[in-house]
Amino acid sequence: LDIRGKVLPVGGVTSKVEAAIESGIKKVLVPASNGEDIYLTKEKRETVKIILADNIVDVLEAALKDSKEKTALLAKMKKQFR
Repeated sequence: LDIRGKVLPVGGVTSKVEAAIESGIKKVLVPASNGEDIYLTKEKRETVKIILADNIVDVLEAALKDSKEKTALLAKMKKQFR
């Protein structure tokens, strides 16, 4: 993340997603700027949900469980980071 809440690209994103799949993880967050850098077979892609995150709000929306606190936090964060 940069100081403005933007999710920055990472290296080796395909390897990281493959490692998550092999560990049994069903949902992964990936920087939106790396979205086209993920090269998986159709079979592997069907086993995982890939969520592209552009900013901290996207990350929190995907990572936190639904609750009143999440709703309040996201409302506050959206004012600052969108």
